[in-house]
Amino acid sequence: MARLLPLFLGAALFLLLVVTFRFTPLGFVLALLGGALGYLGLGRWQGRLLARGPSPQALERLAMKEAWRRGGLLRPQDLAPFLPEAEARALLEGLAQRGFCRREGEGFRF
Repeated sequence: MARLLPLFLGAALFLLLVVTFRFTPLGFVLALLGGALGYLGLGRWQGRLLARGPSPQALERLAMKEAWRRGGLLRPQDLAPFLPEAEARALLEGLAQRGFCRREGEGFRF
């Protein structure tokens, strides 16, 4: 799934360049080269972006949405599909320190 965006960009760039060069053999080669460069460039950029993982702000939004979905009370175990429990606990503690939620027993109330 992660390789679809670069593939579509490469195909679109290839088709655009083929039409621009009026379907000549040299234009076909240049379009193929341009499409391949577009595919490789976007694939490399997307790979670096995905390797970094979600930002802290995205994780905070995820915790708040999950808390809303669960009725306002969120435990670190509830974020297990997304984060290890230690990171989830640190994330929720950080939100509590900034006043976005308060600690209630083993959970956090938003």
